[in-house]
Amino acid sequence: MKDDRPVMSPAFRVASIAVLAAVTTVLTRLVQIPTTASNYINLGDVVIVFTALIFGPFSAALAGGIGTALADLLSGPFAFWAPISLVVHGLQGLLVGLIVRARPSNVPLAILAGAVGIVIMAGGYFVAGGFITGFGPSLTAVPLNCLQGGVGVVLGLLVAATVERAYPPVRQWKW
Repeated sequence: MKDDRPVMSPAFRVASIAVLAAVTTVLTRLVQIPTTASNYINLGDVVIVFTALIFGPFSAALAGGIGTALADLLSGPFAFWAPISLVVHGLQGLLVGLIVRARPSNVPLAILAGAVGIVIMAGGYFVAGGFITGFGPSLTAVPLNCLQGGVGVVLGLLVAATVERAYPPVRQWKW
C-alpha cells in the first residue's frame, strides 16, 4: 500500500517540536499548583497528549520531555526533577503516540492511550520520588499526578479534535 502523506521537511519537524516544547513549558509554568514541597500539578500534559495525537510519537516524546524539563529548571525548587521529567514525560508522549498511531481517529483507543500515558507519568514520578523523598511521601503524589494526567487527556483530546476539524491537513503532519 502506497503512503500518500506528504514528506515533512526536517526544518518543519524541528520547528514544530521547538514550538510545542515551548508551549509545553509555558502551560507547565503558567498553571502550577504546588501540592507538596517537591510536587506540583500543571497543564503540560494537555500539550503532550495533543502533540501525540496530531504530530505523532516522536514529536510528543521530544516536545513533552524537553518542555517539562525546561519548566522544572525554570521553577526554582523543582529544578532537580528536570531529568526525571525529561524521561517520564518523554516516555508518556512516545507511548501515547505509538498506541494511537495505527488508528488515529479511534476515540476509545485514544482514551486507552491516554490512560497508559497517565500510568507511565504517575508511575514514573512515584518510582523516582520514592528514591528521592521515600516511597511513603511519593505515594501521596500519585492521585494528584493521575488527576493532572486525566485533565491532560481530556483537554488534549478536545484540543486535537478541534484542531483537526478546523484544519484537516494537520492529519498529515505525523511522523
